[in-house]
Amino acid sequence: MKRLLHTLLLTVWLVVLAAPAGVQAVEAPLTDPALEARAQSLAREIRCVVCENEPVALSSAEIAVDMRKAIRERIAAGDSDAQVRRFFADRYGEFVLLRPRIGVDTFALWGAPLALLLLGGLGLFIASRRGQAAPAAAPAIDDTQALAALKEFENKPSAD
Repeated sequence: MKRLLHTLLLTVWLVVLAAPAGVQAVEAPLTDPALEARAQSLAREIRCVVCENEPVALSSAEIAVDMRKAIRERIAAGDSDAQVRRFFADRYGEFVLLRPRIGVDTFALWGAPLALLLLGGLGLFIASRRGQAAPAAAPAIDDTQALAALKEFENKPSAD
């Protein structure tokens, strides 16, 4: 059993070491280094529509290659970063942006965590205030009844 475990761990370790460190760019880079840097930055901000939560810069899917080419084409045509993001958001929806914009239609996305945090804090505040309320008054004891019960207890013969 130990030998099987060692063999399995060695196999996994070799597979991890043999895996490529990253996806090599298949498309031709832009001639201007500043434009290429913008293209690479945008490729890290736009999500691959096939892969889960992976930017197109790291994806090896065919659609990601096409999306990287489209980014370079849009930048070469003179589009700003915002225009490139808007192009992909219009085509694939806001989901394609790894950092969605803040707007009326995305208020729930940005506002829900804050609202839940505030409601939780308010709930904790109210619960802590209820715990600090004055303790209930002890029930009033008639002294004459208490003294009579004490005398009766003292006068009771012990079972010893």
